[in-house]
Parts: sequence; C-alpha cells; structure tokens
Amino acid sequence: MLVHSAAIRAQNLGPGRALPSIRRRMPGLSLVADNTRCSPEPERTSLHDVLDFVLEGARNASPPLDGAALPLRAEAEALPLLCELAEAAAELASGRRARAVVRLCLEPDPWELGLERVGRDLLVTVFQGGDVPEVALHERRFDGEALCARLLAAIDRLASRRGPGARRDAAFADNDADLGGLGEQRLPAARRCLAASLPFSPDEAGGEPAIVGVEPTGEIPIAIAAEALLRTSQGAALTQPAVLRADLFSLLFRGKIRVLVGEEARELPDVFVFPFAEQLASLSLESLDAWARRQPYHRRLTVGGAILGVRLHSEGALSLTLGVPRVGRVPSADPRAPGAGRVPSFAAAEERAQTWTFPAVDVAALAQGVVAFGRALARSLVRRDRGQTSNLRLFEFRARVRELAERLRELTRNDAKINVAPETYRAFAAAARPQAAAEDTFGRTRLRFTARWIAAIPSLDLRATFLCGDVLVVGSTRELTCIDRRTGECLWRKPAPRAVSVMTPVGLGRLLPDGTLQLHDLSSGEVAWSTRLSPRVGANASGAVVSAPGLPRMLIVSEGTRHLAAVDLYSGEVRWRYAARRGENFRLRRAGKLVLVGSGEPALAALDVLSGEVVWRFCDRLPFASPVAVDHDALFALAGDGAFVGRGGARLHHLDPWSGEARWTVDLPKHVAPVGAPLLGPETVCVVTHGRRGTGLVGLDRRTGATRFDLTACAATASCLMVDDVVVVNSEAGEIVGVGAHDGAVRYRHVIAGGVEGDRPRRLEPVLRSGALFVPQSEVHVVRPRDGALLGKVPTDLIPDLLRVDERCDVYVAEESGHLAAFAAAPRLSLVQ
Repeated sequence: MLVHSAAIRAQNLGPGRALPSIRRRMPGLSLVADNTRCSPEPERTSLHDVLDFVLEGARNASPPLDGAALPLRAEAEALPLLCELAEAAAELASGRRARAVVRLCLEPDPWELGLERVGRDLLVTVFQGGDVPEVALHERRFDGEALCARLLAAIDRLASRRGPGARRDAAFADNDADLGGLGEQRLPAARRCLAASLPFSPDEAGGEPAIVGVEPTGEIPIAIAAEALLRTSQGAALTQPAVLRADLFSLLFRGKIRVLVGEEARELPDVFVFPFAEQLASLSLESLDAWARRQPYHRRLTVGGAILGVRLHSEGALSLTLGVPRVGRVPSADPRAPGAGRVPSFAAAEERAQTWTFPAVDVAALAQGVVAFGRALARSLVRRDRGQTSNLRLFEFRARVRELAERLRELTRNDAKINVAPETYRAFAAAARPQAAAEDTFGRTRLRFTARWIAAIPSLDLRATFLCGDVLVVGSTRELTCIDRRTGECLWRKPAPRAVSVMTPVGLGRLLPDGTLQLHDLSSGEVAWSTRLSPRVGANASGAVVSAPGLPRMLIVSEGTRHLAAVDLYSGEVRWRYAARRGENFRLRRAGKLVLVGSGEPALAALDVLSGEVVWRFCDRLPFASPVAVDHDALFALAGDGAFVGRGGARLHHLDPWSGEARWTVDLPKHVAPVGAPLLGPETVCVVTHGRRGTGLVGLDRRTGATRFDLTACAATASCLMVDDVVVVNSEAGEIVGVGAHDGAVRYRHVIAGGVEGDRPRRLEPVLRSGALFVPQSEVHVVRPRDGALLGKVPTDLIPDLLRVDERCDVYVAEESGHLAAFAAAPRLSLVQ
C-alpha cells in the first residue's frame, strides 16, 4: 500500500537573503507498509511524520511533483534512517559538528539530506550528488529543538510498536532478521544520545551568509566573475588534513555569475556557483582537446539552475551558450495518469529557456578565463572556511583547473626553435653514414636448419634476453645467465633481481626499480660500476645507446618523472641531464650528433649528444608520443594519440632533421590510428594504422605528402617491416603479406596453417638477415622478401616468443615458458662463376 508524502521543491534562501530561489525537482517520497491486513486508511509511520514536518510547505508550491515515488519499507528502512537523523541532530545540538549529511535512500537514486546549524536553527537541504548535482530543497530553516522533539516523538512511537508487549507479526520478524537486531540496540542508543544533547548549546553564534565577490585577477580576454552567498566557518581545518573527504553539501551555495566577452556581458541571476564552475571547467578542457585535434565538439546541459552549452566547429570557431531554464507544468485531465485519484497529476513539462549565445569565442581565451575564475573561486572558499582544504570535491576541482591551465600552456606556447647552423650536424651524419652493404646471397637458395642445443631457464624474461657476439645473456626473475651460443654451455650465472635491461658495447646495463643503474661485464658477470638515478615511478623506462664513431659512448636513460640523464658507459658519471615538460612516455632516436626526444608533449626536441642542449624544437597542438623515422636528410614524425582508435586528429610531419624546419604536414584519416614509427621506402613513407577493419597502410609521397594509397593489409593486429620497396606484414592471424611501397599493390600473401590462438608468439617482428626474412608464427618461417618465396622453416616445437638470428643465419628461439633453443643453418649450395 503506497502512502505519498508531500512533494519536494526548492525553497527561498530565507530571511535576509537577496537572491531568489531556484526551483528544482525531486521524486516524492513514499512509504510501503508491510501489513498483511487490509485497511481502508493508509498506515502512517514515524518517519513519515518527520518527513512531512521537514518538507512542510513544499506540497503547495508550484510546480508540485507527480506521483513518481521513492519506495521505502516502513520498518526496514525507516528505522536506520531515524537513527541516523537522531545521531546527526545530536552532534549538531552539542556543537561537535556544524554540518551533517544523511542518505535518504540507496535505490533507485541516492538522494541525501543535509543539516547545517546556524545559531539555534537548522537549515535543511535535500540534494543528489554526482557530476551534475540535483538540488530539491535548499536551506529550509527550522527551529532546532522543535525538529529534535519531532525526532524523539518518532523514535518513541516506533519503539512502542516494537516493544515487548507490542504485537509482532511475520513482517516485523523478517525485518528484525534482516537488520540483525538493529531495533533492539541502536534505536534506544540513538534516543539517549539525542536527549542528552538537548537543549542546543549556546556556543554557536547565528550567522547569516554574506555576499562574497569572486573576481579573477589579471588581464584576461573573457572575464567570469560571481557574487556568492557564503558563511564564515569559525572552526579550523580538519584534524587530519591528510584525509580527504568528499563534501558536496558544504559547496551548495547560491550566487550570481557574470560573463563578460568583449563589450557584451550576460548575468545568470540565481545559480549554484560551484556545480556550475565544475561543469564549465570540464567543458573547457574537452573543448580544448577537440580544438587541438581539429575536431568538432558540441555539448549542452543544465547544471546548478543554469544552461551551459559549448559548440566547436572543425574550423576552430567556438560558440558559448548561457541561459536560465524556465519550467511550466500543465495539469493533466487523463484519469489514467500516474497518481490519478490520490494526488493531482500533471502532464509533461513545457520547458522554455532564456538563452544567450556568444557566437565567436576564442577557445584559448575561454580556457584562460575559466582558469582564472576557478582559481579565484577556490581561494574564496578556502579563505571563508579552512576546512575546505580537506574537501575532496574541491581538491578534484582544483586539480581539473590545473590540468586545464597546463594543457592551455602547452597548446599556446610558441617556443619553436630553428637551428640556424645545421651544416656541422649534417656533415657529421654524412661522414658517419655506413657504406652500402655487399649483395646478399642467402636469400637465393633454400635454407635447412638442424637443432643444436636446448636449455631450460625458469622465469625467463624475454625483454632481458640478448644475443651479443658469441654469447647469449638471459635474464630471469632472480639471476643472470650467460650461455655460449655454439655449445649451449653456461659460462657464468649471477644472482640479480628483475630490472630493465639494455645491451651496450661495453656490457649489460640494468636499471633497478629503485633507480640504481648497473653495468655488468659480459666476460664475468661482475658489476663494473653502479650509479644512482632518480627512480622512474608511474611510467616505463626508456633510453638510447650512443656508440657511433667520433662520439663518446653513453647511455641516455629516463629518470624521475620527466628527466633524461646521459651516463658515461666507462665511468658511470652523469654527463648531462635534460628536463622535459612532460615525461609520461619518452621516445628517443639518435640521428648523428642529435638525440630526437618525444615525451608526450606537443613538441619534438633535438638535443646535442655531447652537451644536452636543445638544438631545435618543433611545436604542434598534438602530442608527439610515437617513435620518429630518420633517413639521410629526412625526418618523419607522427603527432597525435595513436593508441585510441576513432579519436582521429593524427598528423604526419616531414622535417629537416638538422635544422628542424618543416617541409610539409598532412592530416591522416580520422577513422584510423597510427601505430609505431613511419616506414620509409625509396619514394614513399608508409604509416601503419590500426582501425576497426584491422591493420592498414597509408602510403604518402616523400616529396609532396600526397596520399598514394590507403588500404587494409589484414584483419588482425600485425607487425610491419619495410624491406627495400616491399612492406612485409606479419599478422597474428597467421598471414604473411607483401605490399608494394610504391602503389600499395599486394605482391604476395601466405596463410600459415596450424596452431591455435594460444600458440601465437608474443612478438611478431620479422628479422632480416643476409637477404632472408625470418618470420615468427607458430613456427619460424624463412621468406624471400621481394617475391614471398618460402625458403625454409625452423624445426622447433617452441613458440617463438623471442627470435634472434646471427650473421651465419643461426636461429635462437626463446619461449616465455622458460625454454631456449638454438638451430644451426645447414651448408648451402651457391653458384660459382
């Protein structure tokens, strides 16, 4: 049986308030009485009486609410709610707290009831949390002792129904079982606590809110200001400032917001300032990201009693919409409408809104104005109430404002630098360029392999396994092992924890989680030197080895949150340290005497290897988070978030690698996301993409940037390698595809049968050695790259999770299960002229 309470709506601020109220909606409250007897009159409960008293005056307000009710079982949910209300009122009456929040229900929507003490009065607010809060009743004033008397009477009435002499039917017994005896223990304790706290302590002096101006400082193109009604808290900050607690109730205050764009000014007369500021910061951040990707963006919502909308066109023009919603409701004459026969029913709301639109707004100017307003609002709140420093809701708002400020600074900062003297770097690269390799003959005949040895290494680490000269260095969870590559004999074994490993010309470098960098001698496994760097926390370690002729041998490695350190490989001394603006994911590439650095920021920097100075810097709106490709006097770099399919906005830049000057820039298709570094052919540059259709290739002319082809190579994830004028695609679905780099024509396609999905290797990168291409699938296949002819197959039962090939075409296969096998290439016949 349903008993409908009075509807809830927003109330005026009360005596002494200059701002009108904001009328909001909330579903009405109803109580379901578990009574097996038929009764002509609906049974009222103790909680029902209290809620009617709290919400008195809202039932006759316009517009009233419909019969959409919030179900509460009379005994099961009324009892804990009464206890929580009594405990909260006791803390307010005794002066231990100034505010308290009680949850009205958990399903379907979590509404909350907030109580705030002002002198001997209590202000009641009913609201719903979330990203866009809903406020149904705001600061309705009650006499505190009168409300506590109502609570005591409700507790006594409920206790009398549950006393020893009261009739207890099956429903009450079930409720007691569900509550675990809550009525027998908590109800008397809550009554004693509330009775002992009365009358109200005279310590709290009544204080009405004052109008506080929130004015941004500095000269900004778009000024956003507010006049808020705030109370000054007499208490200090929380006793445990390290604990952050979300408190939306203390941030629900009303005010006026004024927006000035040029000579046009608009005012929102009555809004909840903080929820409006939260959504304004979120929309500004999303608009800024869309503007950086040159994508359209549109969003409109109603928050805090105001309409807020943003529309960004792909050309970069933004329009800002502000307004005040107006809601009118018309009575419904349909007897079948919900609530007919009990309370007046109402048809759907006829909404009218008064809106204003600023048609031409600069995106960066809007973000700058929002940042200034957000900082001014946070300062005003903390100045009036020191306890807000531990408010998690305000903490997250300030973090969002800082993120918006940092993003704006990255996108609008124009600190590009051109190297005006690139000849020295160009001459060094030309002198250090390797000579053309002799013609390979291994790809002209079939290859046969014989098993040489197999080893078992527990907890093998694939990323710490290297083929270096005549030995294999294998890392595991607890030790390092050095194996002779010809015999499989263990040369030495040293205990060592798991670490990030890199092979250098003078030994094995290992970066431990605590930041310790060690160099192990390959002949004995002993630590040659050790140095301490800042630990890399929250991101992967990355680096580059410098060992070209004419340059000192160094290891450039990421450290800390956003630094690069160049460590001498002979002494372990740090030669220089570079600080990037962001360092989530460093991508390094050495080109001659330069180190190209992409760190996830919208700028690509080139550092001098010897000094670490910035030689040139190229800026873009999108971040550089992918590896770059360098070929002679050409550099190709991808800008954009390539990890997200469908977000689009990726661009390919062609730069001079020695001066940093841009030669051309093209936008990639929006339906794909680039993966890895661009592949460079004789006449084209190919970008490997991943989309909903699978792995694709986009070919562009190297001189002009014009698109030559855009195709889907395979329907699964794949690894690609450019060999002369052919792009070899190795798919995890068992396909080997050869695509011409000039026109995108498919030259060959092999479908490798056998194996199940779990037998696919961890890494699909093909290995080119002596004119033959070794392709890892469920087995290792040898392919001639120019025409796709199958030259042989390695007879192994291991899954080639890691594949290494030496100069003799001997193959080494490592499986993640902990097995390592070596295969020798059999003698080959060759034509002698």
